[in-house]
Amino acid sequence: MSDLMQATITRYRQRLATKAVVQSRGAIEASYPVLRNLLGERLWLVAVDDNTWHAAGKRLAVTLDAAGARWERYDVPPPPGGHEPLCDDDAIALFAEQLGSSGAAAAIAVGSGTINDIVKYACSGLGLPMACVATAPSMNGYTSGIAAILQHGVKTTQPCEPARAVVADLDVLSDAPMRMIQSGLGDLMSKPVSNSDWIISAKLTGSHHSAEAMQIIEDGSRLLDGVAPRLLQRDRDAIDRLSASLMLSGFAMSIAGSSSPASGGEHLVSHYLDMTAHAHGLPHDFHGCQVGVGTIAAAFVYEKLLAFDVQSFDIEARVAELAPWADYLQLLRERFGVLFDAVVPHARAAYPEPDDLRVRLEALRAQWSEIKAEVSRTLRTHESIREELAQAGCPVRFVDLRVEDRKRAFASIAWAKDIRSRYTVLHLAWELGRIDTWAGEALEVL
Repeated sequence: MSDLMQATITRYRQRLATKAVVQSRGAIEASYPVLRNLLGERLWLVAVDDNTWHAAGKRLAVTLDAAGARWERYDVPPPPGGHEPLCDDDAIALFAEQLGSSGAAAAIAVGSGTINDIVKYACSGLGLPMACVATAPSMNGYTSGIAAILQHGVKTTQPCEPARAVVADLDVLSDAPMRMIQSGLGDLMSKPVSNSDWIISAKLTGSHHSAEAMQIIEDGSRLLDGVAPRLLQRDRDAIDRLSASLMLSGFAMSIAGSSSPASGGEHLVSHYLDMTAHAHGLPHDFHGCQVGVGTIAAAFVYEKLLAFDVQSFDIEARVAELAPWADYLQLLRERFGVLFDAVVPHARAAYPEPDDLRVRLEALRAQWSEIKAEVSRTLRTHESIREELAQAGCPVRFVDLRVEDRKRAFASIAWAKDIRSRYTVLHLAWELGRIDTWAGEALEVL
């Protein structure tokens, strides 16, 4: 799959910061010439935790020492009272401080989502190059130009410079915890929904849309044909295809200039579960596993939307019942509690004035036939998504994520639109006054 990824890099070489993906068996041992070329020959700070050190860090250390490279190890600490690293402002500041004090001219992240995001965001802020040695095919952030950061209790995505090089050793990826492999598939299964959200947002809000990014996403999606049932056997070819699809998904986000090609309403479900978990000490799962369940939920909402009689909908009645912002603010306070202050700016940015709501719903009615046709070409049924996830043993219900509280599961669908201002099917369902009904019905299948 390296040839396909390199062809994408070559085609968009002026627009992609990632210049190489070394993906194969033995990729770590083969990576030094690429790393030297893209990071330079001065001191490198190598970020690991205990798990990633044993998974790939030791092999990288042997490779770097054999090549005579200058490097120092940095162990990413967990937050106070925690057991695993967390990508938040404190973790990023600590790593940036170590970059400065060590005199390092570049960094290498050995890990997946958390460590990669800490390192790339810190390096991006300091204008230093970085590379990543992937330890699991669990997410698409290796090649994306964003970092997922917990800020004031809310999971945010912040723009940053992605890795110059990604080293993806297939033996390392195949030996990753199965839940992380399943997370990668869950993250990719979001594409039918996130792409539909991107289309709807462009039609109804005028947001940017990129045909090039969509094509990259489709190229990656084709790689997944027949992959799901082989993941439980840790089939190397299936892992290769899964990883390549994740890398291409990250490229698509970089080309689009946002996470829109790969992140829609289904991701808001996952972010809501994350933020409530951190705020209240509640259970949660890997991001991609939560996204998989969120995708089933969002696909179900889309089915309700496509069956909805938009032409007969009473727009003026809906506009008349729109609560004033001050009243909605009180509702947010009741719903989000300690997270209220962090949520409000996002909710306010998305909350429409009556005239805005009227204009958008009228645009929906006027373009409904075209919108239905476009999203129908992209969407899949919630049953087909659930079936493919189940073939890989992925979570397909909230209880599989250890989310047994029905109210929390409901809120992750019905309330999640307030934690992001980017327009999704969850926002549209709320503007139609149907989100509570459709979220409740979604729980019957989830």
